[in-house]
Amino acid sequence: MIPPPLAHPDFWEKQGYPTFVRFWEVCNRLLDALGRFTLNAGKPKDKNETIIRYLCISIGVSFADVGLLVGNGCGLGAMKIARTCLESAINAEYLRLEPTEYRQFMDWSFIGQHRKLEYMRKYMPGDLAKLDPKMVARSEKRFQEVRPKFLLPNKKLRQSWSKISLRERAVKAKFEEFYGSVYMLCSELSHGSFGGLAQYVESFEGAGWQPAIAPSLTGCREALGAAHYCTLRAVETLAALKGTDSMPSLAVLKSDYDYAWPEKNDFAPVFTV
Repeated sequence: MIPPPLAHPDFWEKQGYPTFVRFWEVCNRLLDALGRFTLNAGKPKDKNETIIRYLCISIGVSFADVGLLVGNGCGLGAMKIARTCLESAINAEYLRLEPTEYRQFMDWSFIGQHRKLEYMRKYMPGDLAKLDPKMVARSEKRFQEVRPKFLLPNKKLRQSWSKISLRERAVKAKFEEFYGSVYMLCSELSHGSFGGLAQYVESFEGAGWQPAIAPSLTGCREALGAAHYCTLRAVETLAALKGTDSMPSLAVLKSDYDYAWPEKNDFAPVFTV
């Protein structure tokens, strides 16, 4: 048995572990397979593979974060991290399919750096003055170099590194069904919309309602299932990129996934081997 999380050991023993016992039995095999393709792999063949590896490493870290939160009954917080897993998994597979776009993914960082510097000029001039002027100059020079490729016809900067939306990238990467269910729910929580607030309702009492305060099972199944799916897809992306099977094999990992989530539902699409 996995050692109990420290925050809510009673919840872990009575609900967190037994409710998702099948997941806990198999989850480490997936992390092992991910590690062999990333942290314990050889030198990447090119920068695109490097970026994809970094994305998949971040998915693995988020996968572990979701497990920790779910084990402590913090499912709604875990759902917000599951959204990050999904976006990274979509981008990793999209970059595998479109290997020339890694440059835009990387160059977009200079747009972000420029915006941070602009913020510091306005609100943190003292801290800006402490930065190495040569470093700031280099950053601004790179911003001016990459800026034209991100301009819209109206000469304004677009809002993302890619010319197509995340939804369109999801369709291309075969995440369309999953995006339509999970991303919507998780985004509502992150944005604090009315739909997100409704997800905090654990039960109704008279004329009022009881919020899902940790530890609670609310959101745990959705978050854990989503993170499991995205991490499995990350391993699948890496296997396709390298032209080799994972270890354990994709067949075993997909079988583990089906074992952990035997009932068909919105967050757990069925895999076919």
